[in-house]
Amino acid sequence: MTRVERRGVQERRRTRTIVIGSALLAVAVLVAWFPGGSLLEQHAALAATNSQLQTLRRQDAALAQEQKNLNTPSEIERIARQQYNLVLPGQAAFQVLPPNGSATGTNAPYPGDPGLSSPVVPSGTPELPPGGVHVDSTGGPSRLTGVARHAAAPATQGGGVLGRIIRTLEFWR
Repeated sequence: MTRVERRGVQERRRTRTIVIGSALLAVAVLVAWFPGGSLLEQHAALAATNSQLQTLRRQDAALAQEQKNLNTPSEIERIARQQYNLVLPGQAAFQVLPPNGSATGTNAPYPGDPGLSSPVVPSGTPELPPGGVHVDSTGGPSRLTGVARHAAAPATQGGGVLGRIIRTLEFWR
């Protein structure tokens, strides 16, 4: 190889190196100024936002329909009956309770239901004069028995505000 040939080979190498280096520099500049990862993230965020927008539009349409329904007298009456137990003038509302002690699925009474316990002596009996009139379970007047006076005696203990609170809450024992 002669000197001229070597120079030609070196120039071609140098030219090739400059072209490859320029191409790599151009790719690096494009990646730095136009990041593909950021573009993909923005595209995903845009898709998620469009999905959320569609969901909100469906909810808006459902709420508009509900608003339209709530403006009708029949819907107002239905909600007043179901949620607030209201009736029209001249009507009477009745609520049928399950028998004492029965538990049927979702209508089972909670354990603290006062309807599950037996009747207690009214807290007002200590304030009645001894031997006063007492209304028994049959609805008729009767004389207070010794048992009723004895059961009511603990409620009279303790004076002041605390005693009054205890006597008031006696029903819930």
